[in-house]
Amino acid sequence: MTRSHTVCTRLVRSLGIVAVTVAVLTACTGTFEESTPLVLLVATDAAQPGGDAAIVAYLVEPPGAATLRIVTPLGQGDLAPGVSLPLVGWDWVDREALAVGPGRGRTRLVALSSATSADPAGRRAQLHRFDVASFDADAPVLTAVDPAPLSLVGGGAWDEDAFPVGDAASLPAEGVCLAGVSVSSDGRYAALLDHRAACDASDTLATLLVVDLDLTERALVWSSTLGGVAPVRPYIDQALDRLDVWALLPSGAEWRTFDLATLELGPRLASTSVGVPTAAAPAGAERWVLVNGRLYAWQADAAIGPGVASATSIASTFVTTGAGLPIVILGPDLWVHPTASAEALRVPGPSGTYVAGTTDGPDRLMYLVRAGGIDTLDLLLLTPERPLSSVISPAFRDPQDDPRLVAPTLVTWFRPRLPPTP
Repeated sequence: MTRSHTVCTRLVRSLGIVAVTVAVLTACTGTFEESTPLVLLVATDAAQPGGDAAIVAYLVEPPGAATLRIVTPLGQGDLAPGVSLPLVGWDWVDREALAVGPGRGRTRLVALSSATSADPAGRRAQLHRFDVASFDADAPVLTAVDPAPLSLVGGGAWDEDAFPVGDAASLPAEGVCLAGVSVSSDGRYAALLDHRAACDASDTLATLLVVDLDLTERALVWSSTLGGVAPVRPYIDQALDRLDVWALLPSGAEWRTFDLATLELGPRLASTSVGVPTAAAPAGAERWVLVNGRLYAWQADAAIGPGVASATSIASTFVTTGAGLPIVILGPDLWVHPTASAEALRVPGPSGTYVAGTTDGPDRLMYLVRAGGIDTLDLLLLTPERPLSSVISPAFRDPQDDPRLVAPTLVTWFRPRLPPTP
């Protein structure tokens, strides 16, 4: 398998001009194919020394026959100055372009900002929606959809004025600490994780909340049983518009889904008694799950196998890839399983610890962010026989005179597009 390079791509790369790159590509194809430029968005944290609360952007141009992949900062800094709280999670409406077709998705970003203070009175959270359909690489900005951010939490209390509590939901107990978000395929619903340990390590409560973002129907429409779910990053399967629910059992957990079409919780799909999941990620119809330092592949109505040794830190998280692709886990170390049953390849930390990653599925390329830089992990070339370090390459390093990645926290990507030229 090789990455495609069209005549148009080679032409615009030789021009070396951002605006012309985007315009010529869209004129040639009307959409985007793999190996075309994309934009990386990186959230940074002001809580770290020298850090800044911002969303910064980078243009990534694919490599040519004699050129390396080029990563160029866009703009002069923060693309979303209206975000005043630290960003803790984000997701795309129609993230896999299921509705509009390949190359035309990812035009609306939903981001959760949250002040995860140890003092409940200092806890706040807001939801931001941005439109990038007309993103201009020469004058980059994230265009806010709403006149003001949507208020979710103030002083540790759920904002009932902004999102009244529906009949199928319960008012969250005081001290709400929102730490993750996922959205439905059309952007109407958002799933939020209330994970108290993200604010206070001694508080173990974790709850899933579902809000309706429709202007005339805004409400908290569903909440899980208080303390009844594993603190796993929320995930809505947009192909089915169903939210994964990792419900706790006396000695383990079970996998269920909440149907956003009916607003009902479905039956048990799979369960285990080996412990509580600390992280999970989608892989088609499967779910990759970390439990007690082992990686499992969960399937509906199937027995859970023995798993393989993997990341042990409870802070470890998956970088979503997909069915048939390697499994990548970030934590104190970088863990990569070529398959769900294969032993892990591992790059130890802490000097190069990656804090976030995102995968360009069509290009089989992952972007990993750490303090001071961005690296790529080539999933196309990754095999169990190759050293992991041989498929990791530096893509960008912060210049000393203008550092932007002092304290990165999140990363995602989209492909900018313009209407086809007549």
